[in-house]
Amino acid sequence: MEAKQLLSPEEKKYSLELARRSLKFYLDNKTPLPITEQDVIGVFGEKTPLLHSLGCFVSLHIEKKLRGCIGTIRSDEALFLNIANNAVLAGLKDPRFNPINKTDFVNSHLEISVMGQLELCRDLTQVVVGKHGLLVKKEFYQGLLLPQVPLEWKWNRETFLKQTCLKAGLPSDAVRDPMVEFYTFEALVFSEAVSR
Repeated sequence: MEAKQLLSPEEKKYSLELARRSLKFYLDNKTPLPITEQDVIGVFGEKTPLLHSLGCFVSLHIEKKLRGCIGTIRSDEALFLNIANNAVLAGLKDPRFNPINKTDFVNSHLEISVMGQLELCRDLTQVVVGKHGLLVKKEFYQGLLLPQVPLEWKWNRETFLKQTCLKAGLPSDAVRDPMVEFYTFEALVFSEAVSR
């Protein structure tokens, strides 16, 4: 199943509520939200993709500005656990930002990106802005940008490729370096209502 058709509207709603509950619980108690596989099965049954081992990113925005984004490309853990854990990490452990406080939490807006399969891209002209996310790798350098990022910044393909290289800690002209590997992926991206 493609990433974009992975979750039902009810599962997306549950995922966003889980992310918010998890972050609030950690802010209040300094401990992870206690949630089990049985809790999820009780709501959606045993066949829900929320129980599959899938990577995801959780992004946190305040006043339409990014305030944290943490995720896993691949995972051995169930998607629901990744969502709960990454929500806490996005709010409190993204090294680019100060940890959020309870006021920030009330004003925050959460977005979840469920990762699709990574595919090695040998022809960069095949990268489609708005459809593909990018992962760039060279030796121990690695950087990832989600599919929605170039749309938010109004980048074309060339800028998207260069910015992903920069995210990896490589120079922007690393796009032409034959030792750099580019991987594309699609993601299921969904978020809370902006009117929060």
